[in-house]
Formats: sequence, structure tokens, C-alpha cells
Amino acid sequence: MSTDEDWQLWGRRNPYFGVITDERFVRDKLTPESLDEFFRVGKAELCEILADCNRHLGEVTTRRSLDFGCGVGRLLIPLAEVSEYCVGVDVSDAMREETARNCEKFGRTNVRLVRSLEQLAAREEPFTFIHCYIVLQHIDPERGLGIIASLLQRLERGGAAALHVTYARAKYPRNFGALPLDRRIAREIRTTLSRLTRRFGEREPQMQMNSYNMNRVLFLAQQYGVRSGGFRFTNHAGHLGAILFLKRD
Repeated sequence: MSTDEDWQLWGRRNPYFGVITDERFVRDKLTPESLDEFFRVGKAELCEILADCNRHLGEVTTRRSLDFGCGVGRLLIPLAEVSEYCVGVDVSDAMREETARNCEKFGRTNVRLVRSLEQLAAREEPFTFIHCYIVLQHIDPERGLGIIASLLQRLERGGAAALHVTYARAKYPRNFGALPLDRRIAREIRTTLSRLTRRFGEREPQMQMNSYNMNRVLFLAQQYGVRSGGFRFTNHAGHLGAILFLKRD
């Protein structure tokens, strides 16, 4: 089930909280200090990811970069600082509008913003670096796997990707992190009911947290020419994941 409408709502109502679910970033509570921290931490995270890429893959070039799910530009802007050309992809119109304002604020004139990968020209030069962090978890895995394939197709040979994927929940150790069947059924019912309420008035947009089958993710990586890489585990409030550092040969 598509979450595009939910992210349109997040972008209009609460764009910064939609990126980082911390009360400091709720629209009505934003201050110059909290905004400075929002972007400062984002830059530090991007630098750490690039350092991990270099450690696992050798020297990585960010000459032509793409950030999928760029939100309001928290990681896109520091990525653009080290790129000649940088594309930010986000389904939310309001998020992209906020990103454009932030790019102007930070003096980033080498950024192009698009709604989807399909908006990129078929003949566009491949990217040397592709990045996606804390995004795929909010997308249904069947759709997300297609996005991963599309991203890897746009990566040039010798290029690097850093893709964050969630795969398990820490609260279900007896099930090896997988959501038990009864919980999956209950979640589907809640999701359906939540979407039905849209017809009867305003509601808070939904933020799905999905787990991916890593066998399928790694199969795609190998299918699209990845022959080496590394990873770093993540644990965000019990949602277990990994940042995959992939080099396409």
C-alpha cells in the first residue's frame, strides 16, 4: 500500500518532525537553535557515512550524487557540498519546496529536486554515489525493492551506494526479529482503518515502519553488479537495520 499521501501530509503539516521524530522538531516548537542542530547533526551523519564508504570500498567519488528521500535537505545539503552535481528525490511536494528554501539558505546551487526517479531522463549520466538513509523503512517492501533496483541501475560502474535497510524488530527475539503473524494481521487492519478515516476528517499522517527480507536485497545488489561491500548495523528504537555500503563493478 502506497504511503505517498501520508508523506504529502507530513510535508505540509510537520516537515522537520517527519524527518526526525523528535519533539524539538515539531513545527510549533522549532527554534533557530533546534534548526541549527537539525542540520549540524545531519552533516555529521553524512560525513560518517562517507567515511564508512571509504573504509569499506576504497576512495569514493561524490562528483555526481543522488539522495533518495531527501526530505527537507538534512543530508542532501552536506552531500551537495562535496558534489559537483546533486539530485534530491522526494515524493512530497511540500518537502521539496522546503528543501529548495534550505538550499538557497545554505548557498547550494548545484542541486536538482525531483519527485521520483522516473523524472530523471533515461539518458542522464549515471551517478558516482547514491545515498538513502532512514527512508526505505517507511515504504512497503515490495515497492521498496523496486526502488533499490532502480537506484542500483542508475549507479555507474565503479560507483558506490550507501543504502539503509531495516530487517527486524528487537522485541521479537524468539521469532528472530520477524513480526509474528497475529501482529502482521493486526497491523494491516490498523493501516486500512486509518486510511478509511481520511474520508471523515483530518487525521495525523501515518508513518509505517517496515522490515525487508535481506536475502532479496542482497540478491538485487549482486544482480546489478555489486561484487564487494560492507555494512554497519543500526538500531533505531528497536527497529534493527543496516547501512549497506555497495560498490558496483
